[in-house]
Amino acid sequence: MTGLPDLRTLEIAATVIEEGSMSAAGDRLKLTQSAVSQATKRAEQQIGATLIYREKRPLVPTDAGRVLVARMRELSHHVERTIEEIRAAAAKPERLDLRLGMIDTFASTVGPHLVRELMEGAMTLRLSAFSGLAPAHSEALARHAIDAVVTSDMMDGMDDLERFPLFREPFVLVVPLKLAAKVANKSLPELLSQHRLVRYSARSHTGMQIERHLRRLSLDHPQALSFDTSDSLLAMVASGMGIAITTPLCLLQGGLHRSGLEVLPLPRPGFSRELFLITRRGEISGLAPRIAQAARNQMRRHTLPQIAAQIPWLAERLQAMVVEPDQPEMPQAE
Repeated sequence: MTGLPDLRTLEIAATVIEEGSMSAAGDRLKLTQSAVSQATKRAEQQIGATLIYREKRPLVPTDAGRVLVARMRELSHHVERTIEEIRAAAAKPERLDLRLGMIDTFASTVGPHLVRELMEGAMTLRLSAFSGLAPAHSEALARHAIDAVVTSDMMDGMDDLERFPLFREPFVLVVPLKLAAKVANKSLPELLSQHRLVRYSARSHTGMQIERHLRRLSLDHPQALSFDTSDSLLAMVASGMGIAITTPLCLLQGGLHRSGLEVLPLPRPGFSRELFLITRRGEISGLAPRIAQAARNQMRRHTLPQIAAQIPWLAERLQAMVVEPDQPEMPQAE
């Protein structure tokens, strides 16, 4: 015998044995008596054994026939359990592997809440999360070392990417607490002529954005102190080493130094940065919008209240900072 017998044929033969006649089996299975008879003969040929004594009425099973009926009952039970397990598995959320990069300011503020939701919530992802500077994430996404990144870098030079806007935040001015009264209502050129500008390094995308803004205003301020992270930059400002241009998320990241800082609107013209979830087109297309929405939800739930507590004058603009798809652009900070 080659191959496995047809299970439907075996089921028909087992029904004949249980019913004791071809006609009764046909009625039960909604088949003609001829079809039942042919299937029973085919089952015997496939197995290589006689299953019933045809000369007796009602039909009497052989020993082989009795074994067939017993095993078919077991098999039917196993098939039913298998189908139940398959349906149960289909009803559970699909587990997916995801390698997610995040810029440091997002990773240390929104990141813990988003990671918890992705790993323990409805999406149940097998998640590997990484933080760092935006340029490193751009390179990692290009060489397929990560699947998605939350970044302020639009990666305009890369093709076949999908971009999901998350958060748009204005740049603000941070100064040592003791200088707050002295710098109020001064223009940016005046401030930079009187105070050292503590910068983000040119390696960071935030640093690049700030430098472009200064060049647009034709402000050539001497380079003195520059840092990759908000924590170091804000520590310098709090200690009185100068003033800085930063964002609300960056301020939350450097929360340890908040008591020594005053946060003011950036003198006109203002500008802002936007965070995106960026993925390679077509790779996690069904998952990416859900991750983006989870990030927005966590920002509303956790991040906006923290910003409101630390920067009260921004409170009226907070809801507009979380960017839904097709949301019109938020006005620039004044």
